[in-house]
Amino acid sequence: MLEMKVTELAGRFIRLQFDERNKQLANEIARTQSDAAARGMGRSGAVVQLVYEHCARDMELRALIVWQNVSKVLSRSGVFLSDTLADDLKNEVAKYAEAIYLEPHNRYQDVVRNVGIGTAQPLTDARDKALAKVNAEIDLFVLGLQRQEEAKENRSAPIFHFHSPVGAVQTGPNASAQVFQNVSTQDREALLGAIDSLRQSLAGIETLPAHPKEEIVELVEEANNEARKPTPNSSRLRAVFSIIAEAVQTAASVKPAYDVLKSALIPFGIFLP
Repeated sequence: MLEMKVTELAGRFIRLQFDERNKQLANEIARTQSDAAARGMGRSGAVVQLVYEHCARDMELRALIVWQNVSKVLSRSGVFLSDTLADDLKNEVAKYAEAIYLEPHNRYQDVVRNVGIGTAQPLTDARDKALAKVNAEIDLFVLGLQRQEEAKENRSAPIFHFHSPVGAVQTGPNASAQVFQNVSTQDREALLGAIDSLRQSLAGIETLPAHPKEEIVELVEEANNEARKPTPNSSRLRAVFSIIAEAVQTAASVKPAYDVLKSALIPFGIFLP
């Protein structure tokens, strides 16, 4: 069983980010319905399918939010390898299964009722798939800890520390960090699409409140180029997107694109304000 201090602190982060996801999911569904209505498809099965995909993706993001925050607290407070660690971590994530499911399920059912479809595809499979992906991440996390223990027994081998699905490898006091990503093709495409949407939003405004627009446009291009690499450097992405977030999050016309970007960065272990 995990320490109560760890689970309580992780829970605070998780609840705050779930609140943000609630707002973002509502906005995503509203935009989908508005676009469909403009095309005369406001009460069609196609809208229900699009909303289903939004909600399924939302569950995946929520499951990742749970794991990212649990692993973040563990990595900073200290974690000890035990025979039950993998099961303890999976049980902790499973505690959030209902919270992962409920909001997107309710949003989806509202749309189904409004469209007038008698039966609709259940979201339980999407939730189970999201939890299964996180369980695989947990197995990888524990395997990394096991490799550390093995390395300690052989001092001639370097000891590497992997604290989350995105980790940095450093082998000396002056060594540079090479970051490896464990993200799907879908995650990468979603991020590239979000960056493109942000680029288009910036093209439609003349200035930003607190930063020169030209500098932020350059940073967006830098982030785009980094994200397209086979192994993007998450430290560099995090630094660049932190500056971008500071510049654009208060610009009302850019906020919808910024909200999409926030969601797209979660699988990369990057959480924007």
